[in-house]
Amino acid sequence: MHAALVDVLLATWNGERHLAVLLDSLLVQTYPHFRLLVSDDGSIDGTRAVLERYRPQFGGRLLLLPPRPAGRGGLGNFEYLMQASLDDAQAPWAMFCDQDDVWLPEKIAQTLAAMQRTEQGAEPGTPCLVHTDLRVVDEALAPIAESFVRYQHMDPARCTPRDLLSMNQVTGCATMVNRNLLAMALPIPAEVVVHDWWCAVLSGSGRRTFVDAPTLQYRQHAVNQIGAHSRSLHHRMLRLLRDAPAVLRRVGQAGRNSYRQAMALDQRLRSLQRDTSLVADYLAWRNQPLWQRIRTYRAYYPGSEMDRLLRCLLWPAPATGKYTPHPDAAQAPQNPQG
Repeated sequence: MHAALVDVLLATWNGERHLAVLLDSLLVQTYPHFRLLVSDDGSIDGTRAVLERYRPQFGGRLLLLPPRPAGRGGLGNFEYLMQASLDDAQAPWAMFCDQDDVWLPEKIAQTLAAMQRTEQGAEPGTPCLVHTDLRVVDEALAPIAESFVRYQHMDPARCTPRDLLSMNQVTGCATMVNRNLLAMALPIPAEVVVHDWWCAVLSGSGRRTFVDAPTLQYRQHAVNQIGAHSRSLHHRMLRLLRDAPAVLRRVGQAGRNSYRQAMALDQRLRSLQRDTSLVADYLAWRNQPLWQRIRTYRAYYPGSEMDRLLRCLLWPAPATGKYTPHPDAAQAPQNPQG
C-alpha cells in the first residue's frame, strides 16, 4: 500500500438500489491510494451481492468486515468501521461514506490536500477534521441545490467550536478525520446521536477546515436518516403549519441531545487531560434560568436571529443529570477557530 493511504468507511444497510453508482464513483477517484472498508448491518436485499460483484474491480482495496454485534443502527455501524481503521493502523486518515451518494472524481484528492494543509505545523497528537460542501440532488440525481450549506442556511467557514456544541455544521459523508481524532472519538458515548457531530465537537480541541466547494452529490429521498431540508422562512413556516406539535417535539429533542452530547464531550476531554473550559462554560450557561440566558444567547447559539431566539426559548433546561463543574477542569483560554 502507498504510504499516504486513506481509509474510506462505508456503512451499508439494504442499499442495493443505489450502491453500484456509488462504487462506480469511487473507482474513478483521481487519488487511487485508498481502501474501502465496508460494514454491512444485516442487509436482506442484494447489498452484499453488489459488494462481492465489485470486489475484483477494487483490486484488493475493498475489505468487507465481519458482521458486528447488533445495536445502535447507523451510528454503531460507523463506530465499528472507525475502530477497524484505528486498530489496523495503516491509514493516517479516514473518510465517511454513505451508500446512496455519488462522489465527484476529485473528492479524495481535494479533501486530502486540505487535510495535509490543516495538519501542517500542528503539535503531535492534534485532532484534525476537514469537511466540504455538497450538491443536493433528488432520487434520480437531478439538481436540487448546488450548495448544501447555503440550502441549509449554514455558515461552516465561520462556525466556532462553541457554535458546534449547539448545531452540527459538519456533514459526515463530506468529512475526513485524522487518526488523532479517531482515537479521541472512540468509543463513542451513548449520549451521541450521530458520529459526524461527535467528530465535529471533538475537532474543537484541534483544527477544523471547511472547503467551500462540493465534492459529492448528496442524494435526497424519502428514507434519508437525516436529510437536507430547505431552511428558508417560507418552508419552515409551512412545516410548522402542517404539524406544529411534531416540529416543537423535534426542537425540544435537539436541545436535549445537544446538552447530553456536551456533557459527554466534557467527560471525554477530562479523561484525556485536555482543556475543558469552553464546554464547561457552555454547560454552565445552559443550566442558567431563562431570564439569565436570554441576555446572552447570541454568544452561545449560532444561526439567524430567529434560530437563536427559538433555541433559547424552546430548548428545555436540563431536567436530570445537570452539569456540575469538575474541580480540576482546565481553564486555559480557547482558540475560537479550534
